[in-house]
This record gives sequence, structure tokens and C-alpha cells, in this order.
Amino acid sequence: MAHHRSPFESAVEQQLRRDNEAWVAALIHGDTATLARLMDAGCMFTYALEGDDTAQFIADIESGELQVAALKRDHVEVRIFGSTGVLLAHDEADWHYKGSHIQGHYRTMQVYAKREGEWYIVAVQASPIASQ
Repeated sequence: MAHHRSPFESAVEQQLRRDNEAWVAALIHGDTATLARLMDAGCMFTYALEGDDTAQFIADIESGELQVAALKRDHVEVRIFGSTGVLLAHDEADWHYKGSHIQGHYRTMQVYAKREGEWYIVAVQASPIASQ
């Protein structure tokens, strides 16, 4: 079945695209206030931040345990399912996390949930893929 976009979905998709761009910029620049604003406190992470929540993620950035040298995100797709949004993208990343150098290409998924009229990131999944 084809996915038909309503005007509401298009506006929400645009908002989540803007939020995504703000999240990527904040991550690169270590802007923890913006990251905290965009993420739900209970946000869950998988590879390579598995087990972290928003508080640990923010603490890792503030302490220097997580440093992003470069993050290029492209091929962004957004779908809205009621009060849930899913963003898929391709990332080319170069960062350091707790002494490990992590570099490569990833298929990334961020899940958003609408709570009290605002959209928040509630889950982040990054899976390594072969170079594009």
C-alpha cells in the first residue's frame, strides 16, 4: 500500500527534519542543552552507546568521554505514525567514545514520540554498514 502524506504529516516531517539537523549540529558542537531539549529523559541507545540513557549520554559529552570529530548525515527519510515518528539516515561518523576510536558508515534510526505537544527522541539505533 502506498504511503499518502497529509498536510499534517508533511509539517511534522519537516519539524522532525529540523530537529534532526539541530541534534546533529548539537552533537558535533557538544551543545548538551540542545541535546537535552530534543531528547526524552528515557531515550534508549544501541551500538555503540548501548545501555546509555539521555543523562549518561549528556554526561559522556560533558566529561569528554564522547567526542565527535565529524558526523555527516544524509539520505534522511521520515515517516509519521500518529504520535510516533521514525527517521532513517546514512551517517559517516568519526568519533571517540571511552577510549575507542569509532569511524565508519552507519544506517541510523531515530524514533520520536509526541508528548504533551512536543516531539522528543526516544530511541537511537546505529548499525555499521559497508562504505557507500
